[in-house]
Amino acid sequence: MDGFRASCDAALKSWIAERRGLAVDSGTEGGELVEAVSRLVDSGGKRVRPAIVWFGHQACGGSHGDRAMLLAMACEFLHTYLLVHDDIMDHASVRRGEPTAHVEFQDLHARHRWSGDSQDYGRSVAILAGDLAGSWASEATTMALAGLESEQARQLSGLFFGMCQEVIWGQHLEMRAAARREADEQDLARVLRLKSGCYTVERPLQLGAALAGAKADVLEHLARYGAALGEAFQLRDDLLGTFGDEAAVGKPVGGDITEGKFTFIIYHALRQASPSQAQVIHGALGDPELSEGELARTCDLLEALGARAAVEGMVSERLIRSEEALRAVEGRLEPEGYEALEGLISYLGDRRS
Repeated sequence: MDGFRASCDAALKSWIAERRGLAVDSGTEGGELVEAVSRLVDSGGKRVRPAIVWFGHQACGGSHGDRAMLLAMACEFLHTYLLVHDDIMDHASVRRGEPTAHVEFQDLHARHRWSGDSQDYGRSVAILAGDLAGSWASEATTMALAGLESEQARQLSGLFFGMCQEVIWGQHLEMRAAARREADEQDLARVLRLKSGCYTVERPLQLGAALAGAKADVLEHLARYGAALGEAFQLRDDLLGTFGDEAAVGKPVGGDITEGKFTFIIYHALRQASPSQAQVIHGALGDPELSEGELARTCDLLEALGARAAVEGMVSERLIRSEEALRAVEGRLEPEGYEALEGLISYLGDRRS
């Protein structure tokens, strides 16, 4: 995994350096946008999705290393694009221990005392930085598919751009649930699948495996592995965002509550809450002025109502499903790739940051 991380980081740095040069040659201030993307890419991301593309390709005996790296980079740039836009929608001020892109641009505007509203400027320019990362994701994908047999190129294009649509649909559903302050189990399951099950593991894994020419039944087992593991990843992320260590997580704990996100944690707590307890939860949900003490008491209440244990159980159940799906194709995958996919189960499911 470390060897891949170093190779991927080098490829990303080379790509960004070339685009930085293009921005300078354009005679515009586009370099500011390149630097904003570069800061986020370099700020300590786990490279989970690129690694899954790469090791999925390896596991299925692939020989298209350069194409696989381009698809891996495309997934990282897509992730960066989504993080920038998510931070704007979530009103987040910190990402990976550093100011978010819109806060950086807001502060730049304020320091120079430019005309207009600093917050509006920060959000607007950060959207452009996110869009730039999104354009790089599309460009890297197009480069990866160039020259492939038409049917395989169509399959890979459908996987990548289908993933782009799925994660946007999932974000929309999540925002609707937050705005309505309610969601049933089916609604939340759809958000979980679209925003994480597909996007975090399943589609990146299918990209690498399909590039390697994996057979349909192998792709099916890997899809089940990826869907379950991706959902476990997001559920763990929700737990860390509510009950984790802020220094390890890299962003304020409790932010999902103050932003009003209706997660499975909230769902399970409300199922067990008395009317007065439900009133406390609903009162805290979406309140950006909540004090640290009030937030801590709300988190304690969620845990006391069994929400933490319920979601931990959901994580465990999905990790078991992912293990079973992967074992079903153990003998048909290359050992090094298989071991990497096996290691991801504990890495993603049991992480603390």
